[in-house]
Amino acid sequence: MKQIAHRAATILPAIALTLALGASCTLVPGASPTPTATATAIATSAAAVAQGKQLYDANCAACHGPDGEGGITVGSATSANLRAPDLDQVYKSDDALIRRAILDGQDQDGEALDPAMPRWRGKLTDTQVNDIIAYLKTLR
Repeated sequence: MKQIAHRAATILPAIALTLALGASCTLVPGASPTPTATATAIATSAAAVAQGKQLYDANCAACHGPDGEGGITVGSATSANLRAPDLDQVYKSDDALIRRAILDGQDQDGEALDPAMPRWRGKLTDTQVNDIIAYLKTLR
């Protein structure tokens, strides 16, 4: 009986640690998330939204408009409306799909967006993309 109690005392903390670490795991930085990947929640703090707005204004507003309304013709493409509910409907409220559009220029179905849409992979950090997504979620 003593051996069983000793093993339980040794194993239970290890199981608790494994569960705690597993619950905090996120996607590997730089990995290309897939629509089925479990995405970490995008921080929506005031600081993240403010930083996202600055990045949006500097990199996105020229084509998508100052308020995300889109409708601006760039080459052969017309920019998308990035405000809710359009953004949520098109990208199924999936941050991984929005991230893929920003980083890789792929739509909700994995098809290439018009070449006028910049591919931001390697130019924006994960935090910057998260901040832009946080800002986009405030647009109505």
